Amino acid sequence: MAAVDFDIEYVPHDLRITFQATGLTDKALTVKVTDLNLDRVVFKPKSAGAVLLKPAADALAPLAAPIVKKKVIGMSSDVPLNKPIGTEITISGQTVSVRLGSPELGSHDGMLMVSGTAVVS
Repeated sequence: MAAVDFDIEYVPHDLRITFQATGLTDKALTVKVTDLNLDRVVFKPKSAGAVLLKPAADALAPLAAPIVKKKVIGMSSDVPLNKPIGTEITISGQTVSVRLGSPELGSHDGMLMVSGTAVVS
Protein backbone atom coordinates (compact mmCIF):
# COMPACT_ATOMS: atom_id res chain seq x y z
CA MET A 1 0.00 0.00 0.00
CA ALA A 2 1.40 3.41 -0.99
CA ALA A 3 1.85 6.09 1.61
CA VAL A 4 -0.46 9.09 1.49
CA ASP A 5 1.59 11.98 2.86
CA PHE A 6 0.91 15.69 2.85
CA ASP A 7 2.99 18.63 4.00
CA ILE A 8 0.86 21.17 5.84
CA GLU A 9 1.45 24.86 5.25
CA TYR A 10 -0.06 27.47 7.55
CA VAL A 11 -1.03 30.93 6.36
CA PRO A 12 0.35 33.19 7.65
CA HIS A 13 3.63 31.32 8.10
CA ASP A 14 4.45 33.17 11.34
CA LEU A 15 1.66 31.82 13.52
CA ARG A 16 1.06 33.74 16.74
CA ILE A 17 -0.95 32.54 19.69
CA THR A 18 -2.17 35.15 22.17
CA PHE A 19 -2.55 34.15 25.82
CA GLN A 20 -4.25 35.82 28.75
CA ALA A 21 -3.10 35.17 32.30
CA THR A 22 -6.20 34.22 34.25
CA GLY A 23 -4.92 32.96 37.60
CA LEU A 24 -1.84 32.65 39.78
CA THR A 25 -0.88 30.52 42.76
CA ASP A 26 2.46 29.70 44.36
CA LYS A 27 2.64 26.63 42.12
CA ALA A 28 1.26 27.71 38.72
CA LEU A 29 0.23 30.50 36.39
CA THR A 30 -3.05 29.75 34.58
CA VAL A 31 -3.24 30.97 30.99
CA LYS A 32 -6.02 30.93 28.40
CA VAL A 33 -5.63 31.14 24.61
CA THR A 34 -7.48 34.23 23.36
CA ASP A 35 -6.41 34.37 19.71
CA LEU A 36 -4.67 32.44 16.93
CA ASN A 37 -3.82 34.25 13.69
CA LEU A 38 -4.38 31.19 11.46
CA ASP A 39 -6.15 32.21 8.24
CA ARG A 40 -5.68 29.18 5.99
CA VAL A 41 -4.27 25.66 5.86
CA VAL A 42 -2.80 24.33 2.61
CA PHE A 43 -2.19 20.61 2.04
CA LYS A 44 0.74 19.86 -0.29
CA PRO A 45 1.06 16.28 -1.57
CA LYS A 46 4.33 14.48 -0.75
CA SER A 47 3.56 11.13 -2.39
CA ALA A 48 1.86 9.70 -5.48
CA GLY A 49 -1.05 8.55 -3.32
CA ALA A 50 -1.44 12.04 -1.94
CA VAL A 51 -1.52 13.54 -5.44
CA LEU A 52 -4.57 11.37 -6.18
CA LEU A 53 -6.31 12.69 -3.04
CA LYS A 54 -5.37 16.34 -3.60
CA PRO A 55 -8.86 17.34 -4.88
CA ALA A 56 -10.42 15.97 -1.69
CA ALA A 57 -7.75 17.64 0.45
CA ASP A 58 -8.32 20.94 -1.37
CA ALA A 59 -12.05 20.68 -0.65
CA LEU A 60 -11.37 20.11 3.07
CA ALA A 61 -8.64 22.75 3.41
CA PRO A 62 -11.00 25.77 3.83
CA LEU A 63 -12.63 23.99 6.80
CA ALA A 64 -9.35 23.25 8.60
CA ALA A 65 -8.39 26.72 9.90
CA PRO A 66 -11.80 27.48 11.49
CA ILE A 67 -11.89 24.02 13.11
CA VAL A 68 -8.38 24.43 14.56
CA LYS A 69 -9.14 27.95 15.81
CA LYS A 70 -12.38 26.80 17.44
CA LYS A 71 -10.51 24.01 19.25
CA VAL A 72 -7.54 26.14 20.35
CA ILE A 73 -9.12 29.48 21.31
CA GLY A 74 -10.45 29.22 24.83
CA MET A 75 -8.10 26.40 25.86
CA SER A 76 -6.74 26.89 29.35
CA SER A 77 -3.67 25.41 30.99
CA ASP A 78 -1.56 25.74 34.11
CA VAL A 79 2.09 26.66 33.59
CA PRO A 80 3.99 25.21 36.56
CA LEU A 81 6.27 27.54 38.52
CA ASN A 82 9.53 26.04 39.80
CA LYS A 83 9.17 27.93 43.06
CA PRO A 84 6.93 30.59 44.60
CA ILE A 85 7.44 34.14 43.35
CA GLY A 86 10.09 35.87 45.43
CA THR A 87 13.78 36.12 46.08
CA GLU A 88 16.45 35.44 48.67
CA ILE A 89 18.91 38.09 49.80
CA THR A 90 22.03 37.43 51.85
CA ILE A 91 22.86 40.18 54.34
CA SER A 92 25.90 39.79 56.62
CA GLY A 93 25.84 36.03 56.09
CA GLN A 94 22.12 35.70 56.88
CA THR A 95 19.68 34.72 54.16
CA VAL A 96 16.45 36.68 54.09
CA SER A 97 13.58 35.23 52.07
CA VAL A 98 11.06 37.60 50.48
CA ARG A 99 8.01 35.85 48.99
CA LEU A 100 4.83 37.15 47.41
CA GLY A 101 1.81 36.25 49.54
CA SER A 102 -1.72 36.23 48.12
CA PRO A 103 -0.59 36.90 44.53
CA GLU A 104 -3.07 38.75 42.32
CA LEU A 105 -2.96 39.36 38.59
CA GLY A 106 -3.58 42.74 37.03
CA SER A 107 -2.30 44.94 34.25
CA HIS A 108 -0.48 48.23 34.00
CA ASP A 109 0.04 50.08 30.70
CA GLY A 110 -0.94 46.93 28.80
CA MET A 111 1.56 44.73 30.61
CA LEU A 112 0.98 41.86 33.01
CA MET A 113 1.29 42.96 36.63
CA VAL A 114 1.54 40.68 39.65
CA SER A 115 0.89 42.16 43.06
CA GLY A 116 0.46 40.88 46.59
CA THR A 117 1.83 41.19 50.06
CA ALA A 118 5.50 40.74 50.84
CA VAL A 119 6.21 37.90 53.27
CA VAL A 120 9.67 38.25 54.81
CA SER A 121 11.30 35.41 56.71
